[in-house]
Amino acid sequence: MRRLSRVTVFGVSAALLAALTAAPSVAAAGEQYPVPYVFTANVIAGATQPGTPPPGSNDWTCQPSAAHPRPVVLVHGLFANMTDNWQTMSPLLANNGYCVFALTYGNDTSAGSPQDQFGGLAPMEQSAAQLSAFVNKVLAATHTRKVDILGHSEGATMPDYYIEYLGGAAKVQRYVGVSGVKHGTTLHGIGTLAAEFESFFPSGGNPMAGSCGSCNEFLVGSDFINQ
Repeated sequence: MRRLSRVTVFGVSAALLAALTAAPSVAAAGEQYPVPYVFTANVIAGATQPGTPPPGSNDWTCQPSAAHPRPVVLVHGLFANMTDNWQTMSPLLANNGYCVFALTYGNDTSAGSPQDQFGGLAPMEQSAAQLSAFVNKVLAATHTRKVDILGHSEGATMPDYYIEYLGGAAKVQRYVGVSGVKHGTTLHGIGTLAAEFESFFPSGGNPMAGSCGSCNEFLVGSDFINQ
């Protein structure tokens, strides 16, 4: 069963780097960032540096090299953000010579802290539009025609919509997904329970609706998954 849990991506770092380039990585000549291989680094950064790009990312003066000609865009998962999802992968990629960029999408910026740091809550169609605008910004800054996307969980699901329906296919060369939800999930049965609740108590509405516009879209058989 597909799961939406925020799993660490540290164990597949080497495989992801290999997928992003056919040539061996060459360390960047500039600053070398510490690369923590523990999940607690994400938790600490999220608590102490909310809203801060992960190390090695969002240097808008970075220009891709011949060895790594495309910028990499990091797309976080549900309930996450750019800070607490990429404390390992961002500096790892930057140290290997990539121009790295990260965004937080689908969060309610009008909410107070820390609620404003929970990303991926908007309907994925809206988040895909945010991703589209961010990719355009990255392309303009780096003077490139295409990016590579590295996404986790919702970040390996939502970009499908951007690529298929918002013109992303012409702007994305490689798309690496970790724990994407391609065929829907039951959320360990919670989604099925919610559907049954709504069928028995239609006036009560769907208990999963409300502040999380993307949650129902992850479910098996949802309009988003079918589309």
